[in-house]
Amino acid sequence: MTIWVRLLAVAAAICLLAIACGGNDDDDGDRRETGATPTATAAATGLATPKTGGGGPTANTTPEPGATPSPTDDPEPEPTDDGQPAPANQPQEPSLALTPVVSLPDPIAMVARPGTSIGTGDLYVATRDGRVWLLGANDDEPPEMVLDIGDLTTTDCEKGLLGIAFSLDGSSLYAHYTDLRGDNQIVEYPMSGHRARGDQGRTVLSVNEPACNHNGGHIAFGPDGYLWIGFGDGGGRNDMFNQGQNLNTLLATLVRIDPAPDGGSAYSIPTDNPFADRGGRAEIWHYGTRNPWRFSFDRATDDLWIADVGQNTWEEIHVLSAADSWAPGANLGWPLFEGDERFSGTATPDDLDFPAYVYHHDDGCSITGGHVYRGSAIPHLVGTYVFGDFCVGRIWGLTIDDQGVATRADLGVSVPDGTLVSFGEDAAGELYILSFDGTVYRLELAQ
Repeated sequence: MTIWVRLLAVAAAICLLAIACGGNDDDDGDRRETGATPTATAAATGLATPKTGGGGPTANTTPEPGATPSPTDDPEPEPTDDGQPAPANQPQEPSLALTPVVSLPDPIAMVARPGTSIGTGDLYVATRDGRVWLLGANDDEPPEMVLDIGDLTTTDCEKGLLGIAFSLDGSSLYAHYTDLRGDNQIVEYPMSGHRARGDQGRTVLSVNEPACNHNGGHIAFGPDGYLWIGFGDGGGRNDMFNQGQNLNTLLATLVRIDPAPDGGSAYSIPTDNPFADRGGRAEIWHYGTRNPWRFSFDRATDDLWIADVGQNTWEEIHVLSAADSWAPGANLGWPLFEGDERFSGTATPDDLDFPAYVYHHDDGCSITGGHVYRGSAIPHLVGTYVFGDFCVGRIWGLTIDDQGVATRADLGVSVPDGTLVSFGEDAAGELYILSFDGTVYRLELAQ
């Protein structure tokens, strides 16, 4: 392979997915569409200087697309969060490392199948080309392909197999992919042994997509036993299809359904869904998302963490508390707000949920949501939300105190620029990083 072919491949990978592309293919104003990565100036201090904490709007003007900054080499993290040298008597947290587990082409989602193995559960990895793989019992054992729906999807633009989830009893695998027309499909496949029956797929839900990007793609069963699905705003820029604040579409929403067939319907709607008995689509739980690229439930508290990809300036994280029953009907703001800054219009709806944390595009350009760490192998990380940015490849930890003050720390590990696509969690709560460099890594203490 020549160096030019390699460079073209890398450039293409940077603009493949919702996390990488904020605009559409014929609008060059969005930095995520150019394939360039922004400078990681704040990362040089070991802790960025972003806005924190759901304090409401801070600007009244619509951001304009900025010039794409030149990529730079990732700097080494400093020893403390504020970038200052640590005092000699201050204990240092143990260093972390990324241990390669398996090589697969464009791994994009990982889930553990419930009830299949004591302690860890079987780990399944989806690749964007429409295949699902069962990982070996140890790192030396090759993975086994257990589902191939590659003829049902395509990987151009931001399309492909984007997410997978297992039913709570492990008897069914659910896939979220874009079909050959580019529309979102949620399909259930029964399991036979450790393999999925690709010839017995049952379509649960279909959503038409007006453009090729902002497909969302995440899918997960919540602690309430229902299936949660994330959808983007339909693509383009500036919410060009006016979906973000539209309750009559499933685009730009988090959906909550019971995927079991109900009479003549492929699924049913929980009676406590916020719009089940009033205007709007009854499937909707939250709305106002631009492109939710990964959400997760904290396995200790059940709190819901949602990472939503921004456009010009801000990346954002919403935290919906289980104590508040996940704020049914919450409006996550797009396109009225990007992060906590005004983006369009003048309205500030009563149901608006401002993000718990935002970071500026000086630090990256496309958030990749992760998980609150609840494993046992890295004790000092317990209770920390681990996430990162696709464009710069750095992996961060976020904590939020009782006053809502968010603190982000660089965890000292990263993957190549333009490859940090997803995080996975095994049954024991240990974390994995999926990279478009073709590797699934496990987050561990450095030896």
